[in-house]
Amino acid sequence: MTEKKQQPLSAEKEPDVDAATDTPLRIILADDHPIFLIGLRVVLEQHSHAKVVAEASSPSELVDALKRHSCDVLVTDFMMPCDVQNDGLRLLQRVRRDYPQLPIVVVTMLNNPGLFRSILAVGVNALLSKASLAGELPAAIECICQGKQFVADSVTRILREATDFGTDTLISHEQLSPKESEVLRLLAAGRSVGEIATHLSRSKQTVSAQKVSAMRKLGLSNDASLFIYLQEHGLT
Repeated sequence: MTEKKQQPLSAEKEPDVDAATDTPLRIILADDHPIFLIGLRVVLEQHSHAKVVAEASSPSELVDALKRHSCDVLVTDFMMPCDVQNDGLRLLQRVRRDYPQLPIVVVTMLNNPGLFRSILAVGVNALLSKASLAGELPAAIECICQGKQFVADSVTRILREATDFGTDTLISHEQLSPKESEVLRLLAAGRSVGEIATHLSRSKQTVSAQKVSAMRKLGLSNDASLFIYLQEHGLT
C-alpha cells in the first residue's frame, strides 16, 4: 500500500487541526519593536510545535514575508507606523483579503473597546493585549488551531465594561471632520487646549468639544488612550 503523504500548509490554507503530526506550526511574526519581536519568538519557541519562519518590522516587510514564506499562523502587532502605511485596520483588511484562510493573531497596547470591536470585525482569529502576551499567546495558538476564536481575558473585560461613551466600532482618524483632525494633530504636537484655542482663534470650549467629539468617534475614553492612539498612528 502506498503511504499517503501529508500536503504542506500554506498561507492560503487552514491548518489541518485534526491530523496528528510532528510538523512544526510555521509562524510569521510582525512588530516594529525589535525587542518585542525577540520576546514573541521566545514565547512561541517554547511551544514545541511552533517554528518562526519569518519576521517583519513594517507593513511592507510583512506583505513581502507573506508572499515569500508559506505559513500557518500570522502573529502581528496592530500598529507598525511608517511613512507609507500606518493604518492598522487597513493592513489587517489587506491581509484578510489576500489570505482569507490564514489564522491571524493580533496583539496591541491599546485598550479601547471601539478598537477591539473593529479588529474583531475584520475577521481575526485571536486578539491579545501585549500586557498579558506571555501567558496567553500559547493558549491562543492552541485555540485557533482547533478552529476557535481566542479573545484575551483583559480584552474581554474591557469589552464587557464598555459604556456608551465610545462607538460600536473604531473609525479611521481620516474620517474625522477637518476641524477635529486639526485639533488632534495639534494635541499630538504637544499643545494644550488653551494653546490650540489661541492658535486657531477659537474658544477653549469649542476646542475642548472638538477634542471630545473626535475621541467619541475613535472610541477613546481618556487622554491616556488618546495619546497612545496618536502615537500608534504615527501622528506624534
